[in-house]
Amino acid sequence: MPPEGVRRSGRIPREIAILLTGSDMEGKMFSEETKTVLLSRHGAGIVSQYALYAEQELIIRRLDTDKETEVRVVGQLGAHENIHTYGVAFLKPEVDLWEIKFPRMTESEKEASRVMLQCCGCKACEMVEQSDLESDVYLVNEGIVRSCKRCGASTYWRRPIEEEGVEPSRPVAAQMAVEETVEPEELPVAAPPEAEPATAPPATARQENRRKHVRTKVSFKGCVRSYAFGDDMVTCEDMSRGGLRFKSRKEYVANSEIEVAAPYSPGAHAIFVRAQVVYVVELKQERRFRCGIRYAKS
Repeated sequence: MPPEGVRRSGRIPREIAILLTGSDMEGKMFSEETKTVLLSRHGAGIVSQYALYAEQELIIRRLDTDKETEVRVVGQLGAHENIHTYGVAFLKPEVDLWEIKFPRMTESEKEASRVMLQCCGCKACEMVEQSDLESDVYLVNEGIVRSCKRCGASTYWRRPIEEEGVEPSRPVAAQMAVEETVEPEELPVAAPPEAEPATAPPATARQENRRKHVRTKVSFKGCVRSYAFGDDMVTCEDMSRGGLRFKSRKEYVANSEIEVAAPYSPGAHAIFVRAQVVYVVELKQERRFRCGIRYAKS
């Protein structure tokens, strides 16, 4: 169900048995009998045992009428144990899959649907009129993945960062706290442990103000392309205008050259950009490696 405070008149709570077909985050095809939990003129809220990512395309087929249509994942609305709830939108807005007459939006809801968003990649700002499902995902995650014309790819969008001199238009919808994390920039491993002094001075002073760009927490898949490992599906953790951080099962080498596309959807057109691995940290308990990369200057 949508969180408290979001627009409700454009959606109807109802369970309909569906067949969901697509690919998961590892690129493996699946076909799952599941159900809707929420119906909208723009799509639905569905549950799935599979981990899906924003902007990927799926096929939904009603089991009672055999009508089907293509949808895209708008984002995650919630999760409980191994069951995820996603908002999905019809690729063709004119589709009438549910055969239901939905109530019209009120003027206050139309006003609340307009919100100023900023691309976390190029920092472009746009006044966006969100659908009911996009509004739900945006409120739950404090941001949304959408296409950016300037970046030429799907990027993460959220409220403009006032510190950078952008004065956002305050949306009429519920006020949301924007959580930005400014972290000291991780550097490549330098000297071996034995070369370090017995009591190292606090790193705060020398690392202060190293971070040029504000990091934004994200949770989507990316693809890292390298000579050593080919195409590697990775999990992105945060990103900034200068680079991003991801986790992978592969052990990359600091200072190595790579190409990266993020977010990434298997089978969809992706734009890879050149980057350099800045640091690599082994996560022994997870049996993975956390890598920080810096985009190459064009």
